[in-house]
Amino acid sequence: MMKSKDLKWYDNVQTITNLIIGVIFVIIICSQSFALGQTLSLQLFGSIINHNSIYILVLVYFIFLKTSFGKKYFNYLNVVLIFIYFISAFTSLLTVVQLFSLDAALDFMVSFVLLVYMVHTLFRDTLVWKEFKLDKSPFNELTNDWLYYAVVLMAISALIINLISTVALSGVLISLLDAVYVVLFGRYIYLYREYLDKNKIDMNNNGNFDDIKKTIKDSVDETTDKVKSTIEDAKIDEKIKDVKNTIVDAATDIKDETVKFIKDNKIDKAAEDALDEIDKSTKEIQKKVNEKVDEIKEKKKKSESKKEKGDNE
Repeated sequence: MMKSKDLKWYDNVQTITNLIIGVIFVIIICSQSFALGQTLSLQLFGSIINHNSIYILVLVYFIFLKTSFGKKYFNYLNVVLIFIYFISAFTSLLTVVQLFSLDAALDFMVSFVLLVYMVHTLFRDTLVWKEFKLDKSPFNELTNDWLYYAVVLMAISALIINLISTVALSGVLISLLDAVYVVLFGRYIYLYREYLDKNKIDMNNNGNFDDIKKTIKDSVDETTDKVKSTIEDAKIDEKIKDVKNTIVDAATDIKDETVKFIKDNKIDKAAEDALDEIDKSTKEIQKKVNEKVDEIKEKKKKSESKKEKGDNE
């Protein structure tokens, strides 16, 4: 790791490590002190244990780094550290699934980003990196600066949400210390990654997100081709055309049968005969009506003539 008296404090690994140890000590002490000042319920006790257990394990990790044992088995300690944060990210995810809230979602995002950052940094220069071919991981496309700023952004966002939802002074202080720890821990990973890059350790990483997009596109195209092939094999177009022809043929047959039925049963002739009969009957009725009208007129005329003759006499 980098060692220089000219380094600024945030670029000095030893300073960052010491600050992390100090912040963890303060967090644990404050958590225990605030718990003693409250009515200790089973839920509160469980929350304190869950909160402090991660910090205690991380504290042991950084204390070991100060010893010759930790320097000798540095890679093994990194595996344990990553496993700890994997459990933390998993439990955070379960919390989000069971009882969704914005602060729980941000806590999960912080744990997830840190986990990705650690896996793609602390596993470099180890057998795990080569065994699991992590050099092909798409996350290698993310730069060291990008990942660190993502951690800082997530930590600040989580801090703001926690400050809004927290009313007790103890909660405010713990939230603030949590955010400081995350930023310092992210800086520690950032500096180690810089050390790896400077010494060109496992630099040949070819993973990128474009490969994933290409894989997805290829899968979609392959599925589309299979569907087209299935349609062609089944000759669906030809079957649809056959059905259409069958319907047309059936309609034509019905038309022909109807015409044949009309001709065979002499329906046309019968209809013409009926019309002739109606016309004949209509004319006969009209003739009789005219005759009756003429008869009435004649009687009326004779009656008027007799009346005029009587008046003259």
